[in-house]
Amino acid sequence: MAVRRFLTALIVLIASTTSAQVDVKAALPVLLKVLTYDVNFDARGAGPFVLLVVSEPSQAADRTALIASLKDSIVTEIKKRPLKYIAVDFSDENQLQAEIDKHKASALLLVPGASAATIKALWEISQDNQLYALALDAETVQSSFPLGVSMVGDKPQIIINEKSSKAVGARFETVVLRMAKVIQ
Repeated sequence: MAVRRFLTALIVLIASTTSAQVDVKAALPVLLKVLTYDVNFDARGAGPFVLLVVSEPSQAADRTALIASLKDSIVTEIKKRPLKYIAVDFSDENQLQAEIDKHKASALLLVPGASAATIKALWEISQDNQLYALALDAETVQSSFPLGVSMVGDKPQIIINEKSSKAVGARFETVVLRMAKVIQ
């Protein structure tokens, strides 16, 4: 009986982990489209929209796979700004700040599975630089990041942390707030 309960719990855990995975090809277009509904988007710069894909060094393989999925996406620009993806290993705030300055970053995209300390550091750097901080899981948006996406069935669901969005200078139009899961 104990073995049966263990196997049942394991199957439920595996199923919940699998369903939590974001289909990047479905989610990225939605996530980037939402950025265009920031009333301050046009004031945030011109030229390429540089998305730093940030992970801890131990997540390098996951980051490489994520970038490959991003590059395979149908989205190649955002409001006529070409998209550029840059892989970044996060080691400390000074190193990440140097990468932000070097590449003139527009946003940070966190590879899922980062530690709480990394999430906190990226959130602080995003605020300091007034950068979009994007996540591919609901928990990171609930705790700190302004914008993310999760999957509901096979459809992406936008998640907006309104307080965090305001902290980085993003103000989303009402039409987007009605469609998204909004965290106050």
